[in-house]
Amino acid sequence: MVSQEEIRKKIEEYREWMLDVRHWLHRHPETGDEEYETTAYIEKLLKEMGLRTEKPLPTGVIGILDAENTGGKCIALRADIDALPVQEETELSFRSQRDGFMHACGHDMHMAALLCTARILSDLRDSLTAPVKFLFQPAEETDGGAERMIRAGCLKNPDVDHVLGYHVAPEYPAGTVALRYGYTHASSDMFEIEVLGMKSHGAYPDEGIDAVVAASQIVTAVQSIVSRNIVATDPCVITIGKFHAGSAGNVIADRAELAGTMRTTTPQTRKRAMQRLKETAEGVAAAMGASASVKYRPGYIAQKNDDSVMDIVAETAAECIGEKNIIMKEYPSMGVEDFAFYSGEIPSAFFFVGTGYRNRNNYGIHHGKFEADESALDTAVLMEIMTCLKLMCS
Repeated sequence: MVSQEEIRKKIEEYREWMLDVRHWLHRHPETGDEEYETTAYIEKLLKEMGLRTEKPLPTGVIGILDAENTGGKCIALRADIDALPVQEETELSFRSQRDGFMHACGHDMHMAALLCTARILSDLRDSLTAPVKFLFQPAEETDGGAERMIRAGCLKNPDVDHVLGYHVAPEYPAGTVALRYGYTHASSDMFEIEVLGMKSHGAYPDEGIDAVVAASQIVTAVQSIVSRNIVATDPCVITIGKFHAGSAGNVIADRAELAGTMRTTTPQTRKRAMQRLKETAEGVAAAMGASASVKYRPGYIAQKNDDSVMDIVAETAAECIGEKNIIMKEYPSMGVEDFAFYSGEIPSAFFFVGTGYRNRNNYGIHHGKFEADESALDTAVLMEIMTCLKLMCS
């Protein structure tokens, strides 16, 4: 197998090119399913490397590096490519040129690192024993581009054995990686509750059924689901963030609308929480003389790492950056990550690359002042290449 030292030399050789790529991408942010310029730029670079390209989606592109030899496993490496509708507040020389839009989640870092990874592996194709697929996926921030990429066949022809992905993490310093076995991110389900009562004059509440009061009781009762119906060691968050009702201050409202989000990890808890939310809303409304109906809109599934693939990621991290620079995450994030759809199809792993500056304040992702220490790109590329090569031979 290619040595780590050889890869490090290649990273150093291409570092300035990788930074130029990152700066171009940062200056040209595009939101989910609008990444036309981004996709064209990526495809151009992949073709210049001698890779075959495919476009399974209008703004999704795959680079395929065919191997000279056979016998290994086909590995896919994924980078999400969409930006956010966030106004950039940094003073970077390569700050966004699109007012109101920014790569505030670091996807420009993901793309630059993966393009450098593709370039290095292209140089080393004589050493590969199986194809490598580079998945540049749209709409991670919106409607789950990963699921649509899979439906469009991104894991087929050649068939992928494992997928690797990561996300930048400004809460950890550059030069570190954070790992977690099992669940790394929660599932996400949206829900709407409609409460129906009966309208009357505010002076005569006994002649009506107050949908505002019934809905308020539902909001309060729902808070007990997590504390009293879910296993205490299993993460679950239920948030009602929207409450609309009434048209006048002196009229008993006959209708109220609630909307919220449910975050869980295990399928059992997801099912249980949905069931109890429906039962609670309907039961409380009935007790108030009203009625309630609950509608769910499924979102991302929970992201769960495969233990055997994570073993190789952890082994690679120890060899590349040393045990002292590995952070083991104790808890999953209750945020979502559509990499979960890849993990739901084949054994895969997702990790985190520290991008925080040492000895200074680091703004979090999705903030207009988010910045990333670009030295973390070296770590990302080294981890991607060395883990890919190990998995190929596993």
